[in-house]
Amino acid sequence: MGEISLTTDIWSDQNHKSYLAITAHWIAKLEGTTSLQLKASLIVFHHLHGGHDGEVLAETVLQLLDRAGITVKI
Repeated sequence: MGEISLTTDIWSDQNHKSYLAITAHWIAKLEGTTSLQLKASLIVFHHLHGGHDGEVLAETVLQLLDRAGITVKI
């Protein structure tokens, strides 16, 4: 509870433009019950510019997560 897991995907369209998607997943307690529910949400759909090396991707992902306000929960 209170933490977020991520999935990511990077792909290119037919014009060779690259995109990054980040989906967040977390467990939420259903209000008024003791039940838990898995939640998921697309938090980022981003057009990538430049290279795709690990350093560039790490910097980009951290900036996007900071902008979403969830870096401390990951």
